Amino acid sequence: MTNENRENQIYELEALESVLRENKLTRTSDWEDSNAEIRGIVEVGFDLITDPKVTIVGVLESGENFSVPLDILPPIRLKFHFPDVYPSNSSPQLEIESDWMTMEQKTECEAEMAQICEENEAMPVLFFCYQSIIDKMDQNPPKVIRLNDAYTLKNGQESILSLKKKILGKGEEAATEHFVNKLFDCEVCYDSLLGQHCIKFQPCGHVFCKNCTQDFYRSEAKGLVSKPMQCLAEGCSSEAEQGVVKEALGEELFAKYETEMLTKAIREMDDTVECPREYCKKVAYVTDQSRNLAECSYCNFSFCNACKQTFHGVSSCKWKNDEKAAILKSWQEGGAAERAQLCRQFGGEKNVVVLVERFLNEVWLDENSKPCPKCAVSIEKNEGCNKLHCAKCDTFFCWLCSAVLSKDDPYKHFQDGVCSGRLFEGVHHFSDDDEDDVGHLPDLDLDDAFDEGSEDDEDFDELLWDIEEDELDDFD
Repeated sequence: MTNENRENQIYELEALESVLRENKLTRTSDWEDSNAEIRGIVEVGFDLITDPKVTIVGVLESGENFSVPLDILPPIRLKFHFPDVYPSNSSPQLEIESDWMTMEQKTECEAEMAQICEENEAMPVLFFCYQSIIDKMDQNPPKVIRLNDAYTLKNGQESILSLKKKILGKGEEAATEHFVNKLFDCEVCYDSLLGQHCIKFQPCGHVFCKNCTQDFYRSEAKGLVSKPMQCLAEGCSSEAEQGVVKEALGEELFAKYETEMLTKAIREMDDTVECPREYCKKVAYVTDQSRNLAECSYCNFSFCNACKQTFHGVSSCKWKNDEKAAILKSWQEGGAAERAQLCRQFGGEKNVVVLVERFLNEVWLDENSKPCPKCAVSIEKNEGCNKLHCAKCDTFFCWLCSAVLSKDDPYKHFQDGVCSGRLFEGVHHFSDDDEDDVGHLPDLDLDDAFDEGSEDDEDFDELLWDIEEDELDDFD
């Protein structure tokens, strides 16, 4: 090898390296050894092409079809070998390596480079060949890459699955490289910075400089953290990657943030709730769904998951009316945030729905029924007189004042008791001839019809029973 050829080769490679990005020119031989021929690989990237978007499609060995979009066409590699007499009396030996090109595409590119070498005899041509590949893809960029047609598969070099993973990895690397070397305007401080000093959120694509993002996240983390760190754009819900958050917050603040997010995630599980003790508020677990038993491992408090009071076993929850009203209002009239809070409080939407249905039933019963004064079972009165009978405990009582009535003479209360003359008070009578003509039965003063203690008492009882059997249903 003449010194002139060697010097020209080294000068050509240095010139090419100056226009390439870092680590795009790889030495595969010892260029310092003057007795060794120069060999290497140039990586040809396509992130500067005007429309580099491409879709990778194919069929796996299992028969499963796939289609994956990429922002950047995966790079190819240009292998070169400079003979001793290049460039004075020889052309370089060039070969294309690609994970996605078909044999036809590979052959076309190599033929075009051979023509460039022929037309530029005795001249350095490596850069021209490198640029010709970029120009070819720019003029006719492949929109769809059919991976099953790649020449590397035809040669049996690897499987379609491994090739797919490799190309996706190369595509992501190319997209990242394109981002870090491009200028962006931060939407907070409006400075123009290279992507390496910025953060790009996904999937929204908003870009902010690292300084603005980190300042915002630190400010958020020092307060009450209620949700994952998100994109800084107003109204955007894209979440930041954990690595971005960790870099912004530092070890101490990130540990606090991570703990808060873990606690939040656990609380949103169906079998976890928040401990109701004010000084605790840690995550507790529902250990027995059938009995609503929840237990806090931090303060060892066992409580009812329905009413949040100390666990009371099979006994019914004791809710205050204002507590019921507040829960019903939050669920029926509140927004998504209020409903989500109830779900977290009671261990999931299913539990809240059951509780709300129970409260609605109780409200209806309060408005349309009265408890038996002896056993407290709810009794509804649709019609009939005001003497009620509880089928559960066999108690007679007054619907108006809830007084327990004598079994021997339950009507005595309506003769000379506090509800004298009010046996039929409130009873409605509907005319058979005109359903729209609704009127009230006149109050019947039984004292006027029968003198108390007279010999007609027996007839009085018979009259009452006749009225009940013919006209009224009083739950007997």
